[in-house]
Amino acid sequence: MKKLLWSCVAVCAMALTFGGVAGADPIYLYVDAAPNVYGSADYPAWLAAAYAAAANGTFVNMANGINPANVGTTDFEIQDEVVYSFGDLGNRLTFIYWIPDETVANLGNNDLFQINLTNVWDGDVDDFYLSYYGQSWLEPTKWENYTNAAGQSGVIGTAGMAWWGAYGVNTQAALDADIASWIQATESWIFTARLNGTDYSLTANRDGQPVPEPATMTLLGIGLAGMAAAQWRRTKS
Repeated sequence: MKKLLWSCVAVCAMALTFGGVAGADPIYLYVDAAPNVYGSADYPAWLAAAYAAAANGTFVNMANGINPANVGTTDFEIQDEVVYSFGDLGNRLTFIYWIPDETVANLGNNDLFQINLTNVWDGDVDDFYLSYYGQSWLEPTKWENYTNAAGQSGVIGTAGMAWWGAYGVNTQAALDADIASWIQATESWIFTARLNGTDYSLTANRDGQPVPEPATMTLLGIGLAGMAAAQWRRTKS
């Protein structure tokens, strides 16, 4: 069973559907695989870099994802959204938002900004915030005023989520088993930011990877064995 974890921290790491220089649009959204905010020594550096890039208009989606082919896209892999209690603690898929020329006080006091997160797992749609918090739209709990390198001020924040691997077991074998199961599903995360009555959304996608059939795995094993034997012979000669 998957155990879903969510965190809303000062920046959002998911890429918006807008382009261009920061400041030309009312809001910018980005996505990335972030080190686990809860315990990872790498998280503060990631967060500082994400803040700067999002506010300066230089953010590259999925720049820290496990698959180099996903850099610059909103595609991700299962390893980009699984955390655990040992090793490097895993990654959280994190959405980032940058709202130029705004303040937290104005947005919060006037109820002008809310966020929603929806998960689609093999076709099953889950309004995540409604399921876990009892309402579809939430005001961020950790967002902040921020000034970019050009001196432009705005509001920046993050919303992250993860599946908990090896939950309650904390062994590499349990984590590997979870990932092997979850990797087969096709999945999407839809992050939507509602600013002054208008919705802006970004969707991140993951294609399922079917488990090889037994015959295919047998052929693969034979091939790998042959390669190993050849390598052994080369080493001995």
